[in-house]
Amino acid sequence: MTNSIGIEYFIDEAGNKSKVLISYEDWQHIEADLKEWRAYKARKSSLKAAFTEVKLMQQGKLPKEDMQTFLDEC
Repeated sequence: MTNSIGIEYFIDEAGNKSKVLISYEDWQHIEADLKEWRAYKARKSSLKAAFTEVKLMQQGKLPKEDMQTFLDEC
């Protein structure tokens, strides 16, 4: 996708931008990027939670899991 997207703005009677119009091709690129970004955020959140859990286990605040329990969850 190029850095330049042709955007048309719809302006209401008060002079406020109310809608935008972009090409379908540009929308497909934006939508693909958005899906990739959401997947990245989900992975990041999951990893952050896992590291927090490990830290709590190391501090003795959560019970440690054995390898079989861990593998069963996967």
